[in-house]
Amino acid sequence: MTSIDNDPLFTSLCNEKTLQSQKQGFFNEFYQSVAENFTGKSARWLQDVYQKVPSDKERLRLIYEDPVVAYEVQGTLEHVEPVFRGKDAKFSWQRREQALKLLSENKLQQALIIACQAVMRAPGQGVDRYIDKGLTLALALWTRAEVFIRQLDGKRALQDLQLAAKCGLPVKQNADYYARVAKCYALIGENGRAEVAAKLFHQLSGHNNYALGRLQEDLEDLRVLKQETPSVEVERSLPKLAGEGENGEILGASSKIKLAGSKEDPRGRYVVAAADLGPGEVILTEPAYAACLHAKYYGTHCSACFSRLIAPVACPDCCGVAFCSVACRDKACATYHRFECQYLDLMIGSGMSILCHVALRMVTQAGTPEKVLEEGKMLRDTFCAHTEHRDPEDHFKRTLMTAFLLRCLQKAEFFGRRTTEAPEPTEQELEVGAVLLSALQSLQFNAHEVYETRITGEHRFDTAKVQYIGVGIYRGASMFNHECYPGVTRTFLGTAMILHTSRPIPAGAVVPENYGPHFMRQPKAIRQRNLRSRYWFKCDCRACAEDWPQMDKLPAKPRLRCPTEGCGNALAYPSKPSQRNAKCSKCKQQINLDANVKMLEASDQLCTTGAEMMASQPLEDERVDEAIELMKKGIALFAQAAHPPHKPTLVAEESLRSCFADKGNANRY
Repeated sequence: MTSIDNDPLFTSLCNEKTLQSQKQGFFNEFYQSVAENFTGKSARWLQDVYQKVPSDKERLRLIYEDPVVAYEVQGTLEHVEPVFRGKDAKFSWQRREQALKLLSENKLQQALIIACQAVMRAPGQGVDRYIDKGLTLALALWTRAEVFIRQLDGKRALQDLQLAAKCGLPVKQNADYYARVAKCYALIGENGRAEVAAKLFHQLSGHNNYALGRLQEDLEDLRVLKQETPSVEVERSLPKLAGEGENGEILGASSKIKLAGSKEDPRGRYVVAAADLGPGEVILTEPAYAACLHAKYYGTHCSACFSRLIAPVACPDCCGVAFCSVACRDKACATYHRFECQYLDLMIGSGMSILCHVALRMVTQAGTPEKVLEEGKMLRDTFCAHTEHRDPEDHFKRTLMTAFLLRCLQKAEFFGRRTTEAPEPTEQELEVGAVLLSALQSLQFNAHEVYETRITGEHRFDTAKVQYIGVGIYRGASMFNHECYPGVTRTFLGTAMILHTSRPIPAGAVVPENYGPHFMRQPKAIRQRNLRSRYWFKCDCRACAEDWPQMDKLPAKPRLRCPTEGCGNALAYPSKPSQRNAKCSKCKQQINLDANVKMLEASDQLCTTGAEMMASQPLEDERVDEAIELMKKGIALFAQAAHPPHKPTLVAEESLRSCFADKGNANRY
């Protein structure tokens, strides 16, 4: 990778996209009102004053103190107030009644959707005693538990019943409660506990033998129905890393990779193979340092772990986000969400990008200003920001965004209870603001989009589509440099990133990632333009240097590899068998290419068979694993025989990604 060489207009558009929405939100109006002061005598204020301030902290201080902009900045920030959707007991009660009606009509999926709305909008115990005597949340959970029982989902029904009890539902003398608990245990196969709960029901119902008999019949019916209903849920876990032992340099990485280069190196620090790597090896399983869900998925995915919501658990105070479990909710509410809760809708309304939210999350999840400052040095050392190359107007916009986010933190009492309502920051607040501002710059180059695979039909692969659901920042993954022909494939499980090798990489060679522009999908000129303007470097990878054609224009046969050990020269594919005996122009040796041709034919057969296996029918997990092994062997054989690019091998590499993604965030819709 060489020095920055960008298209100023397109670069400006790319920078803008990483900061804010161009079509909506009040931040743009905020900026325009401040920028109006850069006219007349102050027309060169950005270049002559702002740009000459030496540090992010002092530039942030400047916008609060310099008379050219301070009045407009502070005047606007004074109006920052909480904006969020609160609870509504009446709405929850209405939804609960609708869910019960749908349940009586056996419309179970519709009943579940409405019951979930009742749970999300219900205030906590005792908040609104005029409706349900303050038990709206407990009764909403009670209703949803009945829906889950009818859907034969004993695990989630039991979780709702237990949560309802914690939210005030009377259970000590409640026979119906223990009847439902018994049904839950019967559904999850814990017959001993189901029997205990049935005995409690019997006692609390006044030893009503008839009622007990009916309950036992229900329990048996539920067991039979559960056995007849195949389970579609799959427990997923992170794969085991290749190699032995932990990597001491790269968080979450295999010992088979290592860091090379330095900050002074034009390529920076980057990852190379510490040992020979074959295709399909797991070289990274890294949890996100910070990750945020796209706002449009707040109602469908867990705000903490990004899993698909089935039985959402709400924040006690707002209805803006949902969690998949009490554990995720409690972790979020103990850290970042308690500061973001009442300002989330305001931030969305500002039009700020999701990268701005990730920058804020890097601060709020720390919990205290002291922890932010402690982490700040590590973040600056890890993630490049290219501050010295940034246009002064773009930097000023990011400073203004920092001021807005800092004001939200002030109002949310991240810094404790303040002695003044004025937005002007203290020294500690300025230091935290500088960490925020650095993150707003570095995330442009280091953030990764988190995706899930959406399966919309019967077939797992034919109907699978990638859907980006959030953005994360990863310390280890940020060390991988880009090439337009990557050596790894990126998948996710929750917010954790998983990197598998997609082709063989010899020890000492760079292990490249791909930042988006892939040679198969974009011509060189478009890739170069995108990389220069979005990531500020000119790519000089092999695909660019040799100007490889896109997928639909690839030649039928690849170039073969010289069989002489240590040579590796690329030779034209022989059109006739008689041309397989030749002299290599690099090593000057007489060579025979028969073995290469045979290996290539075997490689194509393996890759094609694996890809066809994926496309032929709905697959079981065992068949997916078989397809993976076939394609790994085919890709490895190709690397011995020939040079890329080659269509069957590229199809196999992409098919490998699909198989690995199927083992991560994959949901049926």
